[in-house]
Amino acid sequence: MSRPRTIALAAGVLWMAHVGLVCVIGEHGRGPLVSDIIQLSLGGFLVASLILAAARSEGMARAFWHLTTVAYGLWMVGQALSVLNDLHVYAFAEWTSNMLFSFWFVPLAMALFLDPDHETGRLDSLMALDFVQGVLVCLAAYVYFFYLPKSDSLTELAHEVWAPYFGAYGLVSGAFILRGMVARSRDVRWLFGTMGVFLAFSGCMDAMYYYGPGRGTQPGQWFDLVWSALLIVPLILATVWQQAESPAVALESRPREKRIYSELFYLIYPFAVLFMSLRIAREHMSLAALIVGLSFVCSTARLLVTQNRLLKTKEALRREASHDSLTGLWNHKVILDILGRELVRGERDRQPVGVIMVDVDHFKAVNDTRGHAAGDVVLRIIASGIAAMVRPYDSVGRYGGEEFLIIAPGCGLGETWELAERVRTHVASCSIMAGGSHVKVTLSLGIATGETAADTEKALHAADTAMYAAKRGGRNRVEPTLERAASAGQSNTGINEHDFWI
Repeated sequence: MSRPRTIALAAGVLWMAHVGLVCVIGEHGRGPLVSDIIQLSLGGFLVASLILAAARSEGMARAFWHLTTVAYGLWMVGQALSVLNDLHVYAFAEWTSNMLFSFWFVPLAMALFLDPDHETGRLDSLMALDFVQGVLVCLAAYVYFFYLPKSDSLTELAHEVWAPYFGAYGLVSGAFILRGMVARSRDVRWLFGTMGVFLAFSGCMDAMYYYGPGRGTQPGQWFDLVWSALLIVPLILATVWQQAESPAVALESRPREKRIYSELFYLIYPFAVLFMSLRIAREHMSLAALIVGLSFVCSTARLLVTQNRLLKTKEALRREASHDSLTGLWNHKVILDILGRELVRGERDRQPVGVIMVDVDHFKAVNDTRGHAAGDVVLRIIASGIAAMVRPYDSVGRYGGEEFLIIAPGCGLGETWELAERVRTHVASCSIMAGGSHVKVTLSLGIATGETAADTEKALHAADTAMYAAKRGGRNRVEPTLERAASAGQSNTGINEHDFWI
């Protein structure tokens, strides 16, 4: 039998023992103490089940169960203080346990802020700010529900705030149910839908304790069985939980759920703080101002963090749209746009623009013998080597496959040839480690020049033709445009190929 089912079976046996205890002993003698100890033990079984459910989950579901674990961990602290209070009355333990019992669900309510499309299962800075907001809600709620009404008992709500308390509880459970209804993910619908229904049921049981037949019952009496049942239900939910969807990115993008509903959940905590602070301000203006001020700081910080992430995402998208993902150079579209822009500028300034088409020699053999991963490493190193040899105002882009394009403004055929030789000799002198062995890589380069905006296609075709001529000529060499080679030789009298080496 699996551990979750073993824990569920042990919890069921313990609950049956609780039924027998209430029927036999009730509120007499040590009955209340033993009843509280049984509930504390059931809480331990529940937390163990939640931890196992988180271990079986990934992505948003894991974060959901982690938050649920924290919530019931707070409940266990309150129950432990209640057991301590049964042994000896401590005023601090009494009001602290009551506050934890009243607001244990606040960490669970933070699950409303989880994003099923991006959640990694970890709590980031936004979740930390939301947690601070939750703490402020607890602080404001304690003052609002317990301190200001001046109830006769530290462990019971004053009658005048019963309705607002259950209204806030209903708001959280309703938000869970709404989140489950609008979600596209099956797992999200199950998690939020079932937990929302359970929270609504739990709120009804609390209302029965204050308004209905449970009113006036003492620890150890029959209503303790209701509290115990409220621990068994989430334990069963955690036991039967099985994640049906993988958080991995699908090959085909799914339509995203309407985010407007999710964004509304971030207003719950600040609105609750503001609502309760209006009442607190009647008697303690400074305390209300402090709570509202801290809530405003958290909301502003959350806005700034979100804005910073949006700017980073925008910058990443801009770079992804303009750069090749493998080499980091300009991509095909952008390098052609740069060529057109430089030719327009060159026509205006009456300066030629050098165009160099580069192809890696025998690159297919690298992929075939060492694998495509090694081929990617080789391409990245070559791209880095080419970028290191050009001038700061030159542009390098990946033209396609193992081909690169260099744009050199202000370079005639001779200067372009010199730049191409500098690139060729640098790459040829590199010893690249890929696939567990050294790889010697050479380049074939074709050069051409353009002078007007109308020369874009002509210059590209000329450089491409010259590059294939370099391959036919034995590779690892630079070839000029055929129709301009003679004029280049006349303008550079006495200069041979080796004169351009660095």
